[in-house]
Amino acid sequence: MKALIVTFVSLWMGSIPLWTIENQNLSQNRVAIATDDEEEDIPLYVIKKEAANPFSLFQPTAYATLSNKIVSIDLSELSEEATVTITRAVTGEEIYSQTGMGGMEIDLSACGKGRYQIDVVSGGLWLQGEFSL
Repeated sequence: MKALIVTFVSLWMGSIPLWTIENQNLSQNRVAIATDDEEEDIPLYVIKKEAANPFSLFQPTAYATLSNKIVSIDLSELSEEATVTITRAVTGEEIYSQTGMGGMEIDLSACGKGRYQIDVVSGGLWLQGEFSL
């Protein structure tokens, strides 16, 4: 009986790697087609932070995405007004600047290709990220 159980267990254990290899081959056959309509997240990193309550578990942040040369910024977690500035990364030329709350959309269709930097400043919080057009 022990030999039979050991045989079944070894057969079952041996079939797991074949099943995972089979699924890996299926996932490698998928083709991703990139289009201009896809939304790209712009990661925003903390450059400076002066926390009002250093013991808080909630850390407010902003979120930015790029889609069809339109940058969408979600400022809903920030409690104060935020100033959003977009500059050309190579030259430092300021392309856009606005102060507001909640969220905003910035149309950069008039801007050429290249690297751009986005800065979000709200109270003692300064977030920065880079993206390409």
